Amino acid sequence: MKKLSVYFMMLAMMMAVTFVACNKNEDEISDPKITMPNAITVDLNDLEGFQPIDVAVNADEDLTSVKVSVQAAGNDIYVVENVSFEGKTTTGWAKTYTLDDFPPIELIEPLKDSDLTFCIEALTKSTNAFKSASITVIPFDDEPGETDLTDAVAFTLGRPEHSGFPATDMGITWASNVDGNTAKFTTAKNALIILPNEATYNAITTQEVLKAAFEAVPEASRLSEFTAKSDANFTAQYLIVQDGATLRLIKMTGLEFKPNENKGYFTEKH
Repeated sequence: MKKLSVYFMMLAMMMAVTFVACNKNEDEISDPKITMPNAITVDLNDLEGFQPIDVAVNADEDLTSVKVSVQAAGNDIYVVENVSFEGKTTTGWAKTYTLDDFPPIELIEPLKDSDLTFCIEALTKSTNAFKSASITVIPFDDEPGETDLTDAVAFTLGRPEHSGFPATDMGITWASNVDGNTAKFTTAKNALIILPNEATYNAITTQEVLKAAFEAVPEASRLSEFTAKSDANFTAQYLIVQDGATLRLIKMTGLEFKPNENKGYFTEKH
């Protein structure tokens, strides 16, 4: 009888351990699993031969978002799409991407020697995952002739009642001061694109690439104004401005607010 009691006691302990272990496994949530190729090739001589990219994401809990982008040296140069699952219940997502989903070839080709990657970032409410595939760009056998942009030329804008500098130049107008350290600038309607970072700005070296970058943004999505903080709060801005028949690549390098002397500093290429 004593042996039987010990047996049942041990059995109960084993069941308790098993129950706790099961509960522990159920509470553990792994990072989303991303399935995609490890490498992608873009042959500029055979664009029709581009192999579609199959992507799948599976998670232990509901997905909240998936971001798909192309990066150069770790920085986004083109966001393919941001997929939001707000209000939806799904732990799985899949899609096939083609060359039409990539940045324009004219924007990719100058970056062929950069660290280009096709990136997927998946988020749930408590986990996240990131995976990338290297992009190899095979250049044209015969490089097409392109026209280099002009050298950068500096220009300055000012508030007309406080400065001897013009309020309008190179397709940009200093429209107003929003507050004590913020200026508002305008362009013609749907004539402005704000580039994401300096790497994208530096990649635009020819008129053909400048045109392709501008036309890659639908007209309805282009802007007509931007703001900038002054002095210690200033951060550089990188713009494409359509000024009549001329596309201008513009970098805003500074903004000063001083009594009777408000000045904005820019450089321009076209």
